Amino acid sequence: MSIFNKQGDEFTHVVYVPRDPNTKPTYSHTFPVKVGNHVEERWATKVRPIADMTKVLGATGLKRYKDYMVDFNKGQYEYWFKEDVDAAMFKLSSAGVVQKMGLPGAKFKIKCPCCSAIYDKTDIEWV
Repeated sequence: MSIFNKQGDEFTHVVYVPRDPNTKPTYSHTFPVKVGNHVEERWATKVRPIADMTKVLGATGLKRYKDYMVDFNKGQYEYWFKEDVDAAMFKLSSAGVVQKMGLPGAKFKIKCPCCSAIYDKTDIEWV
């Protein structure tokens, strides 16, 4: 079993990563299509890769659609690689990754450099 990119490159080594139920695995977007003399908007759905895994793969120098591809099938992510060495490295690095989405207004606390007191974000008055 394998998967191909638009250039015809074959990706044969697959690593399965389970989906976090709190994150959305796909996203939708519109794109214009010319039909006759007018333009219509159509919808496409793409896989939203795991952000931490994308950073790990980018740090190792691997490029999406060139060295690896991401697919979502049957409730789990499928990371496809050209080389078995890259697949083995990814399998080791993805073992302990926690999938999360960054939410706006994240909670944080501030420590005073003078008295070492810790203040919650809600207790601070911004001037």
